[in-house]
Amino acid sequence: MLRSSIDSPVAQSAGALTGALAILCAAGVQARVPQLPPTTPPGVTLVEVVRELNASEPKLLWVRPGDASGHTLLMSANDTAHSSRCVGVCAQEFLPLRAARGARAFGDWSLVSRPDGASQWAYQSHPLYTWTKEHVAGEVATNVALSETANLKLAEDPVQAGALLPPSGWRVVRFTPAATETLPDGIDVQLLDSAQAVALVNADGLTLYSFDGDVRHDGQECAPTGCRVRWLPLAAPALGIAVGDFSIATRDDGSLQWTYKGRPLYLFSGDKLAGDAHGIGLDPHWALAAVSVNFRPAEVGVMTFDGYGDALTWRGQTLYGSYPFEKRWGGRNLRETFSHSAYAKGKRLGASACTDGACLQRWQPFLAGASAQSAGFWETVQRPDGSRQWAYKGYALYTYRADRVPGDHTGQATYDFHNPEGNYSQFQQALFLANFAQYRGGAGIYWNIAKP
Repeated sequence: MLRSSIDSPVAQSAGALTGALAILCAAGVQARVPQLPPTTPPGVTLVEVVRELNASEPKLLWVRPGDASGHTLLMSANDTAHSSRCVGVCAQEFLPLRAARGARAFGDWSLVSRPDGASQWAYQSHPLYTWTKEHVAGEVATNVALSETANLKLAEDPVQAGALLPPSGWRVVRFTPAATETLPDGIDVQLLDSAQAVALVNADGLTLYSFDGDVRHDGQECAPTGCRVRWLPLAAPALGIAVGDFSIATRDDGSLQWTYKGRPLYLFSGDKLAGDAHGIGLDPHWALAAVSVNFRPAEVGVMTFDGYGDALTWRGQTLYGSYPFEKRWGGRNLRETFSHSAYAKGKRLGASACTDGACLQRWQPFLAGASAQSAGFWETVQRPDGSRQWAYKGYALYTYRADRVPGDHTGQATYDFHNPEGNYSQFQQALFLANFAQYRGGAGIYWNIAKP
């Protein structure tokens, strides 16, 4: 199943609406949905904070906003909702996250004025800062996460004495979209990678969709020959009451159903696991019940591969991530493999996975335009030739030249081994890659479909 993306311009202002979230399906059907704000302003990234484990995939702990380079964002206990008190010497050590001229507030993102007249971004009423002492992007947030999970068994990289942690009165900002939503019991707001959006889910984490019409005329019937219902009404309790943007409608059979902003809510029968979003684009009357839309480069979409789950695409071509060899147990081709990887490793690797002529004959870097700007999970990295390449969740992306038609993913689960017995530059590359593994497993790159 192919889902192409909304063409969201990188340089749009923070308050600009991104257009309809409903994603075109292969048949060209587009759902009628309200316009939605972006998840983050341009220049503000999202970063997964994970803990690497000895015997499984890295464990996702939480998501944080970052600056354009992915550095940890902090908030101060001394600030107020409408002003920043970090000025003078404080502002020399903690740099305000400045907003572009003309930026506008939206959703959880507001603006506070600095003494010099500039504007500073605030998230959920907390002015945001970077810390000049953090030299490795995300180091502070990672140390906080490791401290919080110090008792987690089979975990690597315990926090060392003297590790960089926020000073007294400061704490790491976390991405918590549900914190400012008024929600009824049984409904939550979550960041859905496969949907590339922040959207409503039920108590089991299954994706919710809204219907463009009346619950009494949703066109779904059970005839004597069988039932063709594939959109399942989200039942409301008999004693449920309206709250915030949520209300309750009565169906023809007398049952109660939740609505969001006047639109009835449904589950899709084709979604089997939490995070699935297979109902997007199937019918013009049903659309993802989204709160905001994540940024992604133009013509980037999501494709579902049987057995492997979802992958990012560009113009229908499968996108691949380049991962250094590292200690991972279990099948590397499983559905959730490489869904969450250590952000710092991807940042350190940058565009170095594929730079020589032999590699570039097989792998094509997914290049970013000269005006491209980091936002959400997308950043740009510079290549040796000066061009810029898109990276997703820290890892540079490529297409595979042998893939010919949409749905091809012949580059999946391939290895590039680096031989230290070549010339000096090859030896340096092998040594560089060997440092990622930290065990006797060889040096090289593992290519995997880019998981959203």
